Amino acid sequence: MTAQRKKRDSGASVRERILDTATELFYTQGFSNTGMRQIIQESGSVAASLYDHFPSKKELGIAYLARQEEKTLSDLSSLMERYPEVQEFLRAWVILKERQIRHSEFHGDPFAGFANQVMDSDPEYTEFLKGIADKWIRMIREYLSRAVASGQLSRNMDIHYVARRVLMAYHGSITLWRMTKDLRYIREMEDSLREIFEEYTF
Repeated sequence: MTAQRKKRDSGASVRERILDTATELFYTQGFSNTGMRQIIQESGSVAASLYDHFPSKKELGIAYLARQEEKTLSDLSSLMERYPEVQEFLRAWVILKERQIRHSEFHGDPFAGFANQVMDSDPEYTEFLKGIADKWIRMIREYLSRAVASGQLSRNMDIHYVARRVLMAYHGSITLWRMTKDLRYIREMEDSLREIFEEYTF
């Protein structure tokens, strides 16, 4: 391996280590409550390395959101591919969230948590978060379109409206669980989601 290749690989690993640490800290203790010094210490990096890859906390915040977006949408996409039948998908979505909570892998919606802390501080954050919500809704719409095409759901259904309702029901349940730590809000999320589809199923 050439010296140039080693340097490139080393730089990539340092960046990932910093981003991994920042992701964990931002998610578990909050973006506003996490300082760059703590990220440097816990990632085993030096200040120069961090600022070489992320010149500001804002850029690290955007990278964090992109990382969370990739994971969240990937998890949802995998469920949709595995469960083309709507009722099975809804059940699997709830089971996934409950399992992630029990394994301490899920501490609430990362985007809502981030928005509550920084939404009004920078328009770039606002636009990035809006973009994530748009992608999320678009993914749900595409799934519902396939369900309509397969005859599971009525063609009279307003897919755009129902996709928004699905996302609102999900976030409402997650927010109430986060506020109370009561898993009933997660388990009953399935009921809330099923009720949305009652008038559209045969």
